[in-house]
Amino acid sequence: MTITIKEAAVDSVEAARQMRDKGANRIELNSQLALGGLTPDTRTIIDTLIAIDDIPVIIMVRPRGGDFAYDDIELQQMHDTLQQIADLGGQLVTFGVVRDHLLDKKAMLALITRASELNLEVIMHMAFDDIHVDQQQSTMYWLSEHGVKRILTHGGQLETPIFDLLPNLQVLVNTAPADVTILPGGGINTENAQRIADALGVSEVHGSKIV
Repeated sequence: MTITIKEAAVDSVEAARQMRDKGANRIELNSQLALGGLTPDTRTIIDTLIAIDDIPVIIMVRPRGGDFAYDDIELQQMHDTLQQIADLGGQLVTFGVVRDHLLDKKAMLALITRASELNLEVIMHMAFDDIHVDQQQSTMYWLSEHGVKRILTHGGQLETPIFDLLPNLQVLVNTAPADVTILPGGGINTENAQRIADALGVSEVHGSKIV
């Protein structure tokens, strides 16, 4: 399968430029990649949107590291972040709220609705991997019904090598709604990206060392 999208996870405008110049054709902008990616600061968002104006830039909306079960204050921070990103000219955001290994549909619906009001496209990030496997298919359909067309997933816990999780990823690829793209990530790099794309029959891959 020919790879058409190489999405690079970065945590600075300099890294975004370097990845774009090396061939990345979509950027996921974060801070603190060591924590799995958090919301970047305002200056980084502004500078990256100015510097990277020829390929899509997805902005992480995640107030802290750790799990994805956010309290009311953190959820309000996420709503505020959506407003800020829209005000700065952003167009794509990624987030996920998962509680007790289930998608927090109430919180997600509120965030997705706000993003839609702001004309922001939503991507579900790797919080998806914290959802019980037997709930993932119905979750994909719920996300599809609410306008989420792409899901970033490792296919399991990030500590597990991605090649060990290819069977799980294949199930997601095979059972996803027709309008949802499964985006494999976590441990994908320039050396193994094509092998993984071929094995799964996907054309989009994600990683911090994707190019």
